[in-house]
Amino acid sequence: MKENTNLDGCPRRKKQIIAQKGADDVLLFNMEDGSYYALNEVGNRIWELCDGTHGMAEMICVLAKEYNAPAEMIETDILEVLADLRSKDLIVESRKHRPDIDTSGAVQESG
Repeated sequence: MKENTNLDGCPRRKKQIIAQKGADDVLLFNMEDGSYYALNEVGNRIWELCDGTHGMAEMICVLAKEYNAPAEMIETDILEVLADLRSKDLIVESRKHRPDIDTSGAVQESG
């Protein structure tokens, strides 16, 4: 599965998805087809990070720190959750805008 992971992409929640917090989990409702999905605490945190600005490496870093867990274990969890969200058409990949850095160290906007 790792070979299909786009480490440069940033998962983004689709707009037609409504999230509702329950007692122990978060329910996602897809307004396009009426389907429901449940996420546990970690799945919900991954869902929250699917805002189109966080790449895989950032997600791994954030969750490893928050859950005090090894990055390898977190990466596996993230890959599984993202694959599941993609298969259910709940997220899409977006490209994060990254400024170019020239050899002098100055940041330049790419055009």
